[in-house]
Amino acid sequence: MNIVVLAVLSATCAAEQTGAEPLNINYCDVVASPAHYNGKMLSVEVVLSRSFHSLFLYGAGCVPRGDYDVTTEALLPTSWESLPNGKRLRAILKHGRNAKVTVVGTFEGGEKRYGLDGQRFRFSISQINSVSPNSRDSPSDHSK
Repeated sequence: MNIVVLAVLSATCAAEQTGAEPLNINYCDVVASPAHYNGKMLSVEVVLSRSFHSLFLYGAGCVPRGDYDVTTEALLPTSWESLPNGKRLRAILKHGRNAKVTVVGTFEGGEKRYGLDGQRFRFSISQINSVSPNSRDSPSDHSK
């Protein structure tokens, strides 16, 4: 009996740990089916860019434009500059350039708009796993 209980507990703990792992996904798939990913922790490769009021992100294959609203407010964690890749990200953004990043965070895609720029989605970043200058810098404000 003890062995059965231990096996069930072990499987339950393993399932809980697996549930904590972010889903590694293409960001364009996320914005194509926002209800499916709402509230989920995701790992995505995106471009981070500054707008007039805030920071936003987009997938390289699904850039926001007037007739394609996939604008996403990006929220950085408190003390993000002290994270391992935070200083590098700060340096890129400070010079008005876009950054190509791999980040982990929680996606929000409800009925309301987010941030001062009224973006359609929100992505709350908890980890910055990689940072490099975006080799194909786009105009600094896709949200308009």
